[in-house]
Amino acid sequence: MPRYYPAFIDVKDRTCVVIGGGDFGEEKVVKLLECDASVRVISTHVNESVSEMAEKGIIEWLRRTYQAGDLSDAFIAIAADNPEDVNLQIAEEATERNVPLNVVDVTHLCTFIAPSVARRGEVTVATSTGGASPALARTFREKVESDCPCRMLEYADLAPILSWARGIVRERGWNIVPAYWQNCINEDLLDLVQSGRDAEAQTHLINCLEKGNTNN
Repeated sequence: MPRYYPAFIDVKDRTCVVIGGGDFGEEKVVKLLECDASVRVISTHVNESVSEMAEKGIIEWLRRTYQAGDLSDAFIAIAADNPEDVNLQIAEEATERNVPLNVVDVTHLCTFIAPSVARRGEVTVATSTGGASPALARTFREKVESDCPCRMLEYADLAPILSWARGIVRERGWNIVPAYWQNCINEDLLDLVQSGRDAEAQTHLINCLEKGNTNN
């Protein structure tokens, strides 16, 4: 995994391009708008929420597929819900133009990754696992937001096994929603890892994830 340089970026009034308007794209759009970005969505189809934002003039929506040159004025770009060949084209242009790029759930094409963020007043806590396990980052966020983050740092020890499990899930073609990943990141798993019972931890985690496979 690469080592990412942590930073907070001011995107206010800057053009941020999101390629893809499904649920993942919507999530990125909403987070950019929360930071007062100028958002442009490129997609032939978008979900209802993104469509409503476009109709209200909150975002710009180009109703077509990605094409070369779409990142010419981009401050940052995010690719979501795209086929692999399209992601590769976007990554090539981003590299040529030195545009920071996040490709959802394709870490090796990213030049930046979006952390899981917890906010309280003016304080923002961002958590990243370097792409090893987005679900673990979200678990950290939820524990930061709670009033009792007593075991929070111990959960960092789960990064290797969760990264391994992601590989198994991809290999077997399972489809597991993010919320279910988080269900499997629990204190039972943590206790097994902390006590050095790695084989039991792997079996426990894979059995849990298999129950959440929507392709069954």
